[in-house]
Amino acid sequence: MKLRTTYLGLELKSPIIVSSSTLTGNVESIKKCADAGAGAVILKSIFEEQISSEIKREEGYSEEDIYDAYPEAQEYLNTFMRGSEIEIYEKLIRESKKVVDIPIIASINCSDKGEWIRIAKELQDAGADALELNIAIAAFDRDLDPRKIEEEYISILKEVEKNINIPVSVKLGDHFTNISRLAFNLTKAGAKGLVLFNRFYNPDINIEKMKVVTGNSISAPEENHNTLRWISLLSSQEIPCELSASRGVYTGEDVIKQILAGAQTVQVCSTLYRNGIEYVKQMNADIEAWMDRHNFDNVKDFRGIANKKEDIKVVERLQYLRRNYDIH
Repeated sequence: MKLRTTYLGLELKSPIIVSSSTLTGNVESIKKCADAGAGAVILKSIFEEQISSEIKREEGYSEEDIYDAYPEAQEYLNTFMRGSEIEIYEKLIRESKKVVDIPIIASINCSDKGEWIRIAKELQDAGADALELNIAIAAFDRDLDPRKIEEEYISILKEVEKNINIPVSVKLGDHFTNISRLAFNLTKAGAKGLVLFNRFYNPDINIEKMKVVTGNSISAPEENHNTLRWISLLSSQEIPCELSASRGVYTGEDVIKQILAGAQTVQVCSTLYRNGIEYVKQMNADIEAWMDRHNFDNVKDFRGIANKKEDIKVVERLQYLRRNYDIH
């Protein structure tokens, strides 16, 4: 009972959400997440490219190889190559709702507006409790005005909002000039939640083949600090939506820190790949034990406390504060 909270207007048994991944790509695994004590699951993303490709096939176009830049989309296709990707995804929603009593949040990975937007309504009709938009627009083109990127985020969100009435969250990357302003504008456009942050696939170079290859896809605990900074900053500015911390969250202690910074929920993935889905139980137990030691009856009692006790300027200027290192 102590861990109960809300997110996007949904009742959660725990602030720990299993984020979009192969761990949430089938009913059996989703049931394991629920049994382990997860508050909700974000279903494995369905990609805009998959939806667009299916629409083209239905309209008689030849299928194009458009997945080279999206390893996760290719992995998804390898798993669900038979039948309609959309129908399979809708079935995953329906079947999951039958076997678990936690919120099922659908996820769409997209980069622009298009016919795929109407699919959001179908996911809602299949029973999704909410929708997470993982908008990934890469600013690699030197001629691309950064303001246009932010405008596209807003535009995509507004188009989706026109088609559905379930709550929508937006998952952001951290490569923006002014994350605070974008966050505020997204909430004005209708976002009920923001997820900080998306983790893009990292490149590496095979020195023998002398070519670029996919690097490590698992986040490291050290990546938690950047998320912690921005959860604190956005929470202290009272951005009018709920914040969900993602990337580098490995332990119950990490969850506590994010909630102290102002997070409503925390999304986990990499730690479950390393420790197993059952590790959610240990994380929940560690949070409860800490709450008992500090006499907190529920999660909301300590949410954002760190922002009230500490000068937020410390978070903004921390990288400039001098620290002495002993070098031997």
